[in-house]
Amino acid sequence: MSTRALAAWSASGLVIALSTSNPVYRAAVLLCALNLLLARGRRGSGTRLLLTGIGIAGLIATLLTLLLSHTGQHVLVRLPASIPAIGGPLTLEALAFGLATGLGIAAALLAVAPLTLVSQPHELVDALPSPLARTGAAVGAALNLIPGTLRSAAEIREAQRMRGWRARRVVDWPAVAVPVVLTAIEGSMTLAEAMESRAYGTSARTHFGIQRWARYDTLVSATALLGAAGFLALALTGEAPGWFPFPVLSAPAISVPALLCCALLVVPSLRARR
Repeated sequence: MSTRALAAWSASGLVIALSTSNPVYRAAVLLCALNLLLARGRRGSGTRLLLTGIGIAGLIATLLTLLLSHTGQHVLVRLPASIPAIGGPLTLEALAFGLATGLGIAAALLAVAPLTLVSQPHELVDALPSPLARTGAAVGAALNLIPGTLRSAAEIREAQRMRGWRARRVVDWPAVAVPVVLTAIEGSMTLAEAMESRAYGTSARTHFGIQRWARYDTLVSATALLGAAGFLALALTGEAPGWFPFPVLSAPAISVPALLCCALLVVPSLRARR
């Protein structure tokens, strides 16, 4: 699948996830994005680590909303009022709103995750227009830095464990952190020297296209953009209402046309990676 078609899909999913507070539509975007990662994700791209990070971010958002929002009629626990900021009633409505907020964060992050977990960094750079060539090179280098650093950290940790190292205290971790930082700096210098030896930035960007726009890319882009435009129109006209659990918790309203707009995001998952 073309990276440009994937970018159109990610933009559409992000628009839907951020334009509504209804957890049903956010969950639909999240499931479509997760299905795409499972169907077309690259092996060893760090999908499990990303899902772990998204889960932690969602949990933090839920806890912060629960502790800082004291609105609602169904009280779960009452903390002493003497505790700054978090003192007061912890309500079921705040918990539900926190879960919806965490779901929105997860849906937005998973919507853009295929740009790095499905396509290669050089494909993403190649998909950018010529005026953004240098920006694209910086973005591609940054996208390669994170997984490279993670691989380096895992290798150094295993090597130190073979030498008898054990992480029993905080002071033991510099034995891994220092080599990881030095390896990252060395890799950055190597990249800079390689770019300089290839006369990077002295002339117009060369182009080596390995992707071709196919009919399936047109289908993916058209359905994704149509779904986002339709959902946005329904949200602006009130046909796809949002959801707010205060002051009394209630079930979110579901619009069938809006749900169908979200379901259009499943199209790229219908064809698995060859």
